[in-house]
Amino acid sequence: MRVVHLAYVIALGAGLGLASAHLAVAGRPLLGMVEIGPWQAWPRSGGRDIDPYMRAYLARGVHLPLGTGEGLELIAERDEAGRALDGRCLYRLSGEIPTTRGWTLSVTDADGRSFRLPLDRSGFTDAEVVRAENGSLQIAAAAWPQAGDWLPLPTSGRFQFRLRLYDTPIATQAGETRAESLPRIQRIACP
Repeated sequence: MRVVHLAYVIALGAGLGLASAHLAVAGRPLLGMVEIGPWQAWPRSGGRDIDPYMRAYLARGVHLPLGTGEGLELIAERDEAGRALDGRCLYRLSGEIPTTRGWTLSVTDADGRSFRLPLDRSGFTDAEVVRAENGSLQIAAAAWPQAGDWLPLPTSGRFQFRLRLYDTPIATQAGETRAESLPRIQRIACP
């Protein structure tokens, strides 16, 4: 009977250990995360002082992060009111982009993979956007066509906005960045 109990304890311990290890690296870790309004960033993910949980997450082959001196990637899964982004809704991204040599804004699934969307467009670069007279952005994001700068979304389901800033001073000061210096994400309409 002791052998059965011992085998049960070992199997339970191994199962719990493997399950907790999987949960620790299945998604982006909370350690090292910086929240700036609706945007999240992991500024140390491309540096030497990367934490072991982020290293394990990246080792799963998700994607290669920008190096500390290369820039910063910001990810938004929620709008500024805290609601999850939904492809059935219309969003407006407006405001400023911090000082940077260049930037890209794209729409991805929860794992960071691009969608196959209409017009084969899943993002913008800084050279493709028409700015307002004061230099601010006004990008509409919806599954149906919009006037002006339109970023197509999937017709339903959750998605992420990914803003990559290249060669930017905020890469090393992300924790001190204010939400006003990044684009706002407003839900305009939703069925």
